[in-house]
Amino acid sequence: MRHLENAFKFTFKNFLLTLPLLISLAIPALITGVGSLGFLAHRGTLIENFRRAMENLTNGGYYNYGDLFAGIDMSSIIVSSIISGLLSFVFMLLVRPATYGLINLHYETGDAKLNDFSRCMSKYIGRFVIYGLLNIAIGIGVAIAFMILIFVGVFVSTIILPLGIILLIGFTLGGIVGTVALYNYMALWFPAVCVEDSDVIDGLKNSFRYVKGNFWPILGITILVNLCGSIAGSILGGIIGLIPVVGSIVAPVITGLAEFILIVFYFEVYRERTGRYAIPEPPKQFDGFQNGGVQ
Repeated sequence: MRHLENAFKFTFKNFLLTLPLLISLAIPALITGVGSLGFLAHRGTLIENFRRAMENLTNGGYYNYGDLFAGIDMSSIIVSSIISGLLSFVFMLLVRPATYGLINLHYETGDAKLNDFSRCMSKYIGRFVIYGLLNIAIGIGVAIAFMILIFVGVFVSTIILPLGIILLIGFTLGGIVGTVALYNYMALWFPAVCVEDSDVIDGLKNSFRYVKGNFWPILGITILVNLCGSIAGSILGGIIGLIPVVGSIVAPVITGLAEFILIVFYFEVYRERTGRYAIPEPPKQFDGFQNGGVQ
């Protein structure tokens, strides 16, 4: 828990470093919120259409669910969702590597500022793109392996039903456990790239190496922070969400703050495991000559 406590202290002591990530999440959410205003203006029509659908179904009739949105202009929310998705993707490519870089720079020098954003982004963006592509490839590989196992279970069940059912249950549970374990071993991947200034493959190897011995604490804290962030975002988002547009940014900002805390936590774990636990003090400012020395 010491690492998590330090992650919270780091985050709120250096809150300005969270702003790029939080803003990159708030802007797309804000655009989606603006686009949904037209939809919200016709919610009375939607409720009436839904009432008619339920009435038809209750009476044994058939209802075309496409008619549920009849009379409602969906163009604004569709366009805003597309723009929001594109911006989210661009911000992810630009802001995530810079955020990792700013955190690492503060650990190395004790004096990271928002002015260092572009330098950190340019330093890590290439490796972050490779990191993202490898994550996608690993995800696809896991999905294919899971589908093959399910296919085997289904095939066996056509021959010996009880055995096939047992295999399907076993493969499903094993697939879930294996996937969770795999991604937990990958938790320190990009922090390792930043701390060691290594390539992406070496970062992955180091992540597997240093998660060993800390597997359960890392898994527990990851679940805890994500769960708390989601719950807090849902509750506050539901309350403040009553305010049009503004309420739409609350949940993404809270989950983004939880993400930042988790990234710092991963840096804390990796730095301790590699003997780099201390954070350097910021360099002292020149304050003139006193008693023959520099203050």
